[in-house]
Amino acid sequence: MNILIDDIPDGLHAMVDIIGMDNFLEVSKLYGGTNVYIPVHRKVIKGVRNREIASEYNGRNLDKLRIRYGISTQHIKRLLKEEGIRL
Repeated sequence: MNILIDDIPDGLHAMVDIIGMDNFLEVSKLYGGTNVYIPVHRKVIKGVRNREIASEYNGRNLDKLRIRYGISTQHIKRLLKEEGIRL
């Protein structure tokens, strides 16, 4: 099939640009006609961020981590506790 970008609704052109026409067609086969929730970027990368913070924590660098990741010291302490790291 020779599907053109003009065959795709205007609001989805950016998605086609990002994932490509072949992947877009696969997505449309799997999810066409349904509502699909796509989480915000910060939620998607939250796990990676938390693992990075846990691996970088050395017992003395809460303030440095707070500044680097833009979250509160209390938030860092909470996620370290969730990762099983003692403060």
